[in-house]
Amino acid sequence: MKDMREIIYSLPEQIEESIGLFNYAWSNCLDKKFLSRKFERVLICGMGGSGVSGDIVSILYPELNIIVNKDYQIPDYVDKRTLGILVSYSGNTEETLNNYNLLNEKGIPVVTISSNGRLLNSRSSLKIQIPAGFPPRGALGYLFTPIPLLLYHTNLIKREPRNQFKKLSVFLKKQAGKIERRAKILTELFISKLPIIYANSNATGVIARRWQCQLNENAKILCHTNIIPEMNHNEIVGLGKPERINKDLIVIFINDPNALERNRLRVKIIKEIIQREIKPLKSIEIKPSGGNLLEQVFSTIMLGDFLSYHLALRTGIDPLPVKRIDYLKRSLSKS
Repeated sequence: MKDMREIIYSLPEQIEESIGLFNYAWSNCLDKKFLSRKFERVLICGMGGSGVSGDIVSILYPELNIIVNKDYQIPDYVDKRTLGILVSYSGNTEETLNNYNLLNEKGIPVVTISSNGRLLNSRSSLKIQIPAGFPPRGALGYLFTPIPLLLYHTNLIKREPRNQFKKLSVFLKKQAGKIERRAKILTELFISKLPIIYANSNATGVIARRWQCQLNENAKILCHTNIIPEMNHNEIVGLGKPERINKDLIVIFINDPNALERNRLRVKIIKEIIQREIKPLKSIEIKPSGGNLLEQVFSTIMLGDFLSYHLALRTGIDPLPVKRIDYLKRSLSKS
């Protein structure tokens, strides 16, 4: 397996390579009825590093009825007008395999995205095989890119995303070094801290969740996230208590430049409250950069990926193994 830094840098190549992988799968689809079906909603099932792909798709295409499912069960209301997309890097994720069985029982057409495993060997309408050899959280480009291409080919979106992805790949290649240097600087602020991440839009909420998961898995630390304005109606009251832990916390605002003006104002006011009332709690602000939403999402995700990697190195942690997850899976497989 590649090292984590190399994996993070491979994101642009993953995006570009996935276009060809999807085209190959689509052109070799044997389920001709599936190719001509009309869909009214999309159900994207996936857990952990595989599931984040559905989160990103949902914020990029808010006009669609997209359900992101991270559970053993599926919603009762899905039917044959639903496009089922199952994303599991290994192809053996327990919850996702259960989703597959439930969708089959309902006669719902299923598309799978996996590198191997039972999903790849399933009787799906369309199987998109992606390269093996990555941790699931490091294969985001492979897991995400085929989904918008599929939405286009099933007539759920009108704009062909292929050129957008090629431009995104070029953008990330150019920015990757700069993003890593910025992450290294940020790393110093995170040492021995418990991060609390606040987002002020649905888009930055997805980014915040990705940061949380990467800090969990790569740096092996706890991390908390919440979304503005909801946290203004509860969590803001408890912030800073108990006082003895404030020195061990750092608050990160991922401030969407396209967020509602009221939500941007809320960030400003919360920062004022922290400065005035909650010392020595420190806060920083991250502003997504890029010429469009796609670039902003992926460049800020890459920043969090590099941050979690360098934080792991600075604290003597190997970012790759996730021993507790492996133990949990082994234990579950025995029962």
